[in-house]
Amino acid sequence: MHAALGRIVMRRCLTLIAGALLAGCHHSTRADNAELALAAAASESLTVALTDSIAPAQGLLANQAGAAIEGLSACSDHVSAAGWQSVGSSLVEMELPPEFVSAGQTSQSVSWNGPSGSIRAASYRGDSPHVGIYGTITSECDIFISGAPAHVDLVSSYYGRSVHVIVRPQDAPAMIIEGQAKTIAGQAQLLHAIRYARVSAAWGRKY
Repeated sequence: MHAALGRIVMRRCLTLIAGALLAGCHHSTRADNAELALAAAASESLTVALTDSIAPAQGLLANQAGAAIEGLSACSDHVSAAGWQSVGSSLVEMELPPEFVSAGQTSQSVSWNGPSGSIRAASYRGDSPHVGIYGTITSECDIFISGAPAHVDLVSSYYGRSVHVIVRPQDAPAMIIEGQAKTIAGQAQLLHAIRYARVSAAWGRKY
């Protein structure tokens, strides 16, 4: 709304300026209609260009690539894993914050819990990457994890924030890796852990 108001005010000002300039160029008391229309069109183009260029500086840019600026993008990663621990299983190996501990594993799944959230990996037999998502997808991205194509969804719900990832290794069954967090910072940590996860060699030898 602020951006629209800014354009309206700027448009009127530029139109008045353009009209004044034309009036100064003509000694006649009546300006030519065609020239006035041309000046108005020029002021419109200048208004749009100028407003777009200063919008970010004025805080008018509300969205970026479909997600809020202050939100987290599934395609980016700015988290440092310094001091994290290495964990592993027959499904996946990854780096996690030191507070995370094993919550058990089977031949088809493994999980870890920590004070800021939890993470789980399991076999996946679905076709759609969005099966089992509860909440609003705030960002999604197609990347490669451990050399395999993967689809990442960031989800916001009543229960908090989550990272929902489907990995499809070439020589092993598909895998789902889900992280549950309480905050955006925790969600960013889990996203980093999953992005750099490695599909275990033992996972492919089972089939």
